Amino acid sequence: MVSTDVSIPDSPATAQPPADGHRFRYQPFFCEENAWWLCAEPALGDGPRAVLFVSSARGACPLAAQRAVPPGMLCWWDYHVVVLDALARIWDLDTRLGLPVSAADWLHQTFPSIERLPADLMPWFRLVPAAAYRAQFASDRSHMRTAGGGWCQPPPAWPPIGAGMNLAHYQSLAPNGPGEILSWRELLARVSAERGASPQP
Repeated sequence: MVSTDVSIPDSPATAQPPADGHRFRYQPFFCEENAWWLCAEPALGDGPRAVLFVSSARGACPLAAQRAVPPGMLCWWDYHVVVLDALARIWDLDTRLGLPVSAADWLHQTFPSIERLPADLMPWFRLVPAAAYRAQFASDRSHMRTAGGGWCQPPPAWPPIGAGMNLAHYQSLAPNGPGEILSWRELLARVSAERGASPQP
């Protein structure tokens, strides 16, 4: 996960560590790997889990309440990855909203200007079952290398996950990729139904 300059202010330059007391594996700017480890955490409770890749047609998404920027500012990620548990809660290791937070609350507070976003900046979500993600995801971290071979951001201390590189399959909005693609409203309707609540307008 890297910040993307799309000629819009408030792009993050640095990331802050997660909340005090946070015990999960975490490395700033490597949300896809953080989520891979998080999928296996007993703390997420029983039942099926899923990974959510957030992206947009432009390849940059404005997210609010992210620790990578000061409070009140938008964080522009080229993509972001969180985990959805069986109780329709989001586990976002980069958010200021709490851990976990109800998926409906996360959707509303992370995308507070959803109604004003242009079509190419609207968030789309690739929903992938956690078991499939754990079995199939692979990253050699080449997307975090500079042209000179250095690191854009410090890598995690743990070894790369899997063999090869298929991160682009998860970032893509193509309908034939892993899992399924949902719009913001479709995801909100689904998580609201899972909690037995009516979707908010």
